Amino acid sequence: MRLSVFIASNLEAIMADWVAFARKQQPAAASMDENALRDHGKLILEEIVADMSSPQGEGERQAKSEGNSNATSEHEQQPSRSHARQREQQGFRIEQLVAEYRALRATVLRLWAATPGGAQTEDLEEVTRFNEAVDQAIAESVEVFVGEVDKARELFLGVLSHDLRGPLSAISASAALLARGAPQDARSVDVLFRSVAHMTALLDDLRIYTRQRLGAGFSITAEPLRLDRFVRDTLDEIDAIKTGRMLQMETLGDMQGRWDPRRLHQALSNLVFNAVKYGVASSPIRVALDGRQADEVVLSVHNQGVVIPDDMLERIFDPLVRATAQGGRSDAPPAGANLGLGLYVVREIASAHGGSVEVSSDDSGTRFELKLPRVSRPAGPTGPPAPGL
Repeated sequence: MRLSVFIASNLEAIMADWVAFARKQQPAAASMDENALRDHGKLILEEIVADMSSPQGEGERQAKSEGNSNATSEHEQQPSRSHARQREQQGFRIEQLVAEYRALRATVLRLWAATPGGAQTEDLEEVTRFNEAVDQAIAESVEVFVGEVDKARELFLGVLSHDLRGPLSAISASAALLARGAPQDARSVDVLFRSVAHMTALLDDLRIYTRQRLGAGFSITAEPLRLDRFVRDTLDEIDAIKTGRMLQMETLGDMQGRWDPRRLHQALSNLVFNAVKYGVASSPIRVALDGRQADEVVLSVHNQGVVIPDDMLERIFDPLVRATAQGGRSDAPPAGANLGLGLYVVREIASAHGGSVEVSSDDSGTRFELKLPRVSRPAGPTGPPAPGL
């Protein structure tokens, strides 16, 4: 009996083994009934049978063995894709999902071999086709499963970054009242304000990261800005939280342009706090503005410190990448560095303005250059707004 015919004729027996195996996947399956355990198993088998019964060339054979079938459907209701989505929602782990497919394969071949006249030497082609179809289904399921897990994680981070702002505002307001009513506690109040500022910076970084990951895009609101005054005010704010570092500023050329002040404040703060964290504590941090070009202004932040290795320079703006703070201060305000998002956010802000950010590091120090078009023209978000962001 051809394997495809055997599967089509014995779906219920095969599904009984599928359910028995799925029931062992604890703790997710503990409270699931038979319908939930069966899920899309029968549809997946029917899809496999249809695949085995269709003509196939050598190129398609190899593509399926690699999980890249040309005939695969991207439709979200594809049984293998729907099964992955459902299992993720039911609490299955990725290894449990893959184990289901392995058990399915073993069950079918075992039952087929036990059937009188079932497996014959000439049926090797059938086994090969079956394995190829299973491999393709696994590839599709894993792809969607991982995507669903990633989506759930990003949604959680987005909601977290949004909802924590309320408690932070309450802490800040309470600290302000305490400062007015108990001047003798100024030191403690200063610690509160610094902590709120650090957490707010982290949430800003996390918000940008989750918006990008969820496809919400990133937009800016450009307005006329005198960059040297703006940078001076930002550095004064940073200096007020007592970083313990000297902040120097240099300017050249025309400082007038159109940028988003809130986003530039975030980008500059991240660059300066990065220099505070990873730079030599006894050296100044130099912020320079070069407006000599007609269509561009360059903002740079330079600090002395350990040379950043070339392999780190290549990915330093990637999200969730952190450098080792050799020679840096462990008590410095991180502003995103502890999540590995600070420099990623700087890159996204530069890109949203139509500009770029670059880094160089050698024995003379580490230098970040934020290149900004003098007139930024926001493109607007590239996708639907992310929930809660």
